[in-house]
Amino acid sequence: MTPSGNRFRALLVCLTPAVCLAIGCDGGGRMPDAQTQPAAYSAELSVRFEVSPDRPATVSVLGFRAASAGPETDVQGLVDPLAAAAPDQGCVLRDVDLSNRALATRGSSVDLEELGGVGVGLGAGAPSTVIRTFPRVYPDVAGVVGGVVGEAAPQPIASLPEHVSLISPDSELPVAELAVPALPKLLAINGSAPAAGMRVDGSGGLSLSLAGAGGSFIELRPFGATVVVSCAVPSNASTESVVSIPRALLAHLRAPDAAANGGNVGLSVEVARRVRVREPLVTAGTRVSVEVRSTLAVELRP
Repeated sequence: MTPSGNRFRALLVCLTPAVCLAIGCDGGGRMPDAQTQPAAYSAELSVRFEVSPDRPATVSVLGFRAASAGPETDVQGLVDPLAAAAPDQGCVLRDVDLSNRALATRGSSVDLEELGGVGVGLGAGAPSTVIRTFPRVYPDVAGVVGGVVGEAAPQPIASLPEHVSLISPDSELPVAELAVPALPKLLAINGSAPAAGMRVDGSGGLSLSLAGAGGSFIELRPFGATVVVSCAVPSNASTESVVSIPRALLAHLRAPDAAANGGNVGLSVEVARRVRVREPLVTAGTRVSVEVRSTLAVELRP
């Protein structure tokens, strides 16, 4: 029941948000048909810190340029569904399979190119640790997205830095420094202190209590499934806040064969906060995302 592997695991299995948009993968690049679809170009760099109580903290990096054809899309959320935008308010259900089919039906496509040579320093000034990405072929899932990305797999870190430094390919000096957002604290699930492997009664919905969570979001991800429930915490939330997830949404997290396990579902409760800015890293409009995330494996009971 414990999640494992690269937290950019969307490169291998599409597990996350996306009724709005989601991912397809491809082992080889393809250019959009310029005669039928105008192309939009972007550059993306994503830095993710995972800080969970039951295992060492890690940092991972993903960077790419993209040429996308079709309706306007959240390209970063397509390539890495964990990075898909959170709802503006309330809770939503996303299904990556439905989103893949919708993208293919609309004739959308995204061609990827490695954002090479960039570095992410852990700390401000002249950081002693610099994370570099390496090229990786983006595997095929739905024939919508393909090409090559730059990736640094999760690497253990001793502690969460207060800042990250962005290092361009042309210089070993930082071109920008960004603050790492503070991680909200999950205080309770249905009134009980959170613990790995805990059994949670979902018959009346879920109530999640958090501290310092304003502007963050919560996601519930069943292991091995393509659906996710994503909930926003208002930016003006008080010091302690409660997010309520109705039973009607939880019902969609159960697989058709869940009855064989008594209707119980193993899922990951994830709390995250993310900042997104544009920096002149490789191109003037490179969009940089810095995210901190914690995960807790629980068993949801009907």
